[in-house]
Amino acid sequence: MFKPNHLQKGDNIGVVSPSSPMAALLSHRVERGVKMLEKLGFVAKIGEHALNISQHTAGTPKERADDINSFFRDESIKAIISFIGGNHSNQILEHLDFDLIMNNPKIFMGYSDTTVIHFALHTQSCLVSFYGPSVLTQFAENPRILPYTEEYLKKAIMSSKPIGKVNPSIQWTDETLDWFMKKDLERPRMMRKSVGWQWLKQGRAKGPIFGGCISSMMHLRGTKYWPNFSGNILFWEIPESDCDFSKGESPENIDTYLTNLDISGTFSLIRAMIIGRPYGYTKKETEKLVQLIKERTKKYDFPILFNVDIGHTDPMITVPLGTEVIVDSYKDLLEFNESGVL
Repeated sequence: MFKPNHLQKGDNIGVVSPSSPMAALLSHRVERGVKMLEKLGFVAKIGEHALNISQHTAGTPKERADDINSFFRDESIKAIISFIGGNHSNQILEHLDFDLIMNNPKIFMGYSDTTVIHFALHTQSCLVSFYGPSVLTQFAENPRILPYTEEYLKKAIMSSKPIGKVNPSIQWTDETLDWFMKKDLERPRMMRKSVGWQWLKQGRAKGPIFGGCISSMMHLRGTKYWPNFSGNILFWEIPESDCDFSKGESPENIDTYLTNLDISGTFSLIRAMIIGRPYGYTKKETEKLVQLIKERTKKYDFPILFNVDIGHTDPMITVPLGTEVIVDSYKDLLEFNESGVL
């Protein structure tokens, strides 16, 4: 795997829209996110097509890919971050210049549908990329990026040392404030006390961590972009529902994806599983999800860690994809012992 250099204050960061056109529709979130990058000491440069709208996407597939290619080609750009996810990042893959990317390794970061690009960078360019905050979401948080998110972001991309042991956040939120009505400018989101992480199956394992948003992962099953999960620690998390932005994708749909991973042989390859805190779930839905996870993995003996600060709830850790981690239920341990940057 090729590792990019770590970020330093003063570095230029390119911002792209690989899928959704939300950045073009929410100028106040763009402004807040860019200002937060500047407060952290960086210079943000918005991609040429990042504020485009083409029906339900931020421009044509080629335009969206061109922004990413251009930033990998530009020697002054040290990192590339997504404005937000969406559902159509798979359209740009055929337009990405993977040789260019391989020869110019840089930090690439985002989550949700950006999972698709992470998979492609891993399989086609052997690049360590980062499953972490996006500009319209975490960086545009009111009044600023959450401290826990900021802490693990800096550990992941601003230091050549491994992240080390990860501690659960003491509070979290999945509250939605209407961005289009600018309700997000009226107050910070309400935080809840965290119950911490939960071990659904005991054990200890070590290996490279890889995964992402589970529904986005499924876009690539059966393609050349699907990674070899042999010996890996698989993580996955749940996005918003298409029907209701304040709710997560249903346990029934997640059950389908888990079945797919089971019958396709993925579960037989992995050494452990880490699951992000469910987004927009009631207590009853969470209990149902846990039951389904246990049912779909009952014939495997790998450890399973649930309710981790990864993905669509906030705050979140930044995951250097493809780097070695240790999970150990007996020590209640999640530890990154390999850095994702040089």
